[in-house]
Amino acid sequence: MESTIEFFKNENKDYYKGKNIIITGATGGIGSVLVNTLLSLEANLLLISHNEEKINKIFYQTLNKLQYEIINLEDPKEINLKFPSCLKKLKGKLDNLFICHGIYSKDSIQECSIENFDKLININVRSIFHILSLSVPFLKLSKGNCVIISSMESFIPVKNGFLNTTTKCMINSLVHNSALELAYFGVRINAVAPGITNTKHRENNSDDNIDGLFKNFDTANNKGDIFPLNKRILNPENIVDTILFLGSDEASFITGEIIQNDNGYGLNHDLSFTHNL
Repeated sequence: MESTIEFFKNENKDYYKGKNIIITGATGGIGSVLVNTLLSLEANLLLISHNEEKINKIFYQTLNKLQYEIINLEDPKEINLKFPSCLKKLKGKLDNLFICHGIYSKDSIQECSIENFDKLININVRSIFHILSLSVPFLKLSKGNCVIISSMESFIPVKNGFLNTTTKCMINSLVHNSALELAYFGVRINAVAPGITNTKHRENNSDDNIDGLFKNFDTANNKGDIFPLNKRILNPENIVDTILFLGSDEASFITGEIIQNDNGYGLNHDLSFTHNL
């Protein structure tokens, strides 16, 4: 597995040192790698998770270097109640907000229940708006920035993915509009749209595991579930590289952007809709 990109290892290895950073979705595949990378860069981190057991299990070796808050992101009352304590633990200084949480659904539009629709909207959209909104006054003070995890599915539809596409498209609009609104205050808002990434989240929601992901890929007839240009799967480290860049001063002229880090997936059209026609 790769570690931090060379830029942050060498030339600007001290950029994140001492920065106050909040990370949501910290126990996920991308979030946990982001946490460990920023710890190696000596950032001051506060993690948000809904599961304390996962925090203790994943970060047991570095728990003494971390602060965290357990928040049910489906509950706006709990966010209102507990998020201010996050800022209090950081003594009111927030340099970076990295939003990595989200859930995935494979429901088709006719199978999806209203309850599941509301659940994805609440977690994938409303909670992100809510946390960003509460963070804005502090990001204004530090002229800080926010990076949100979107998805390649916000650009191209995929089979049985309408809920994911819908919520991630909403995130993209949130990024565009909040970046426009906050640019005057020196606050940047961007997103990363990952392609298929080698995480447990992917494996748990796929009909194939990572090792067998391309076994049914039919190059001759241009058929298959996925079409990355060189049949390579992204690792979480590849997404973290982009997050770190967007969160740094090297990206000081970038705001309101959705950066596609998808190994060229977005250049292809998903033909899986037509496989059974």
